[in-house]
Amino acid sequence: MMSRLSSAPPPAAARVDALVADILAREGGYGADPADRGGATNHGISLRYAQGIGLDLDGDGDTDKDDIVLVTRDRAAALYRRDFFYGPRLHALPCSLWPVLFDWAVHSGPARAVIGLQSVLNQTRRAGVAGFDSLDEDGRIGARTRKAAEIAEAALGGFLVNALVEERLALLRRLVANDPRLRGFLKGWIARVLTFRVEV
Repeated sequence: MMSRLSSAPPPAAARVDALVADILAREGGYGADPADRGGATNHGISLRYAQGIGLDLDGDGDTDKDDIVLVTRDRAAALYRRDFFYGPRLHALPCSLWPVLFDWAVHSGPARAVIGLQSVLNQTRRAGVAGFDSLDEDGRIGARTRKAAEIAEAALGGFLVNALVEERLALLRRLVANDPRLRGFLKGWIARVLTFRVEV
């Protein structure tokens, strides 16, 4: 019995697995919409991101659509864990924030998601949540951002999650206002983001 218990994944790891599975379900398979600035995607892994990390799956010395076609679900899951969850240190934050921030990191990039968090935390501080100093909105999770997130989450609970949802929606609307070619994506993006709103 002890060996079976010790081989079970820790609760946090199981939760991350569930979040990865949710993202994979949202992203779907291969697509190459000309309006998508990320280029061809497969299981949510975009050509732009793949080029940034030098993902050469066919071994021909470059990263192009052919490599995106070869992205498997398991490889995408591993990349999500490494570059969009553990790499940007989302695991250091309160777990109630993981779903919205992880999806945001996948959709808009980890730095953009963390800047959004830092912006919301600064807004909550100005609104009266005490106990932490103003944060640099630098897209990096350090000790100060972690502490501020813990204090704000303890004080606000689901209201903090919903503030992140609103911040993300505002960002997407600004993105489309600045690049009308993306308007066709906005309805789907909004629907996706709203799934992270919680009852308070």
